Amino acid sequence: MNILITGAGSVMGQSIYKALALQYLDKNLKVHFANSELIGAGRYFSNANAPIVNTPIFPLASDNSYSEFIDNYVLKNGIDIVFSGTQHELGKIALFRDRTLKAATIPSVITEICTNKIITSKIMERHGVRAPKTFALRDFITEKNFDGPVIIKPNYSSSSRNIYRADNCKDAAILAESSALDLDQFLVQELLFGEEYTCGCYIDRYSKQINHITFKRTLTPDGATFYGEITENILINRYINEVGRALIYEGLDFGHINIQLILTSTGPVLFEINGRLSSTEAAKAHYGFNSCAAFVYNIVKKEPYLNWNTASKGKFLRFYEEIYFD
Repeated sequence: MNILITGAGSVMGQSIYKALALQYLDKNLKVHFANSELIGAGRYFSNANAPIVNTPIFPLASDNSYSEFIDNYVLKNGIDIVFSGTQHELGKIALFRDRTLKAATIPSVITEICTNKIITSKIMERHGVRAPKTFALRDFITEKNFDGPVIIKPNYSSSSRNIYRADNCKDAAILAESSALDLDQFLVQELLFGEEYTCGCYIDRYSKQINHITFKRTLTPDGATFYGEITENILINRYINEVGRALIYEGLDFGHINIQLILTSTGPVLFEINGRLSSTEAAKAHYGFNSCAAFVYNIVKKEPYLNWNTASKGKFLRFYEEIYFD
């Protein structure tokens, strides 16, 4: 079995590798760990369950040759499944999944829904799933149809960057002008009050079962989870299932999503859905929720994944390690 993981220099790519190595998948398993430059810590990882046999250099996802390059690499090296280890490559690898069903992503149509936070909110509301009031920044300033505390952030983004807060519509307009925000690229979202949770959710290709794990989390300044604690909450569990069923209706056949939500005083409300694997895959796999292995079973082995042994409690703390060269 040949597995290709991109993003050897990213936390997400390294976490995917660790999750795969935590479960014995195949005696002939071989990992190709790609990166866009020579420096990447994942290129020096080593685990007997997932031996790295090649560390190719890939073009940037923005390069026009990227799609052709990955097609050729998969064909030449007999790759059975491709994991996207960076957010930047997700769109093109999702299209590769549409063509071949050999990528550990969700379909591109669902990826696009999740990438666009305004569309995400509209889709959830259409299916009766509670979502925060969300507007394009230009519409919010001109139409003034909501006047409460809001968050202003890019519509297409990840990792909690370029986020602002305003108390009302007037303040939002002043902030947008003073910070020279692109009115067509930023959104305004109702400010939610409560504790933040990250929820991994996997829909199985064959059983259609929705499995999930929830962590109450603390973030680093750049938006990564550095501390998480498993939480069992019946309201969150129901809400995750509602979100999953809504996306299934929209065309999600199988795969993993990461739901980011706030548990408000009146119940859970998502503020975004990441239509991909995450930097916490290793932590989730450690506690029995291994979406990476589930993708391998669903795509390569062509069978349902039955090894869900999700713990009811547990905590993790992320730290950084170094690799030294003499």
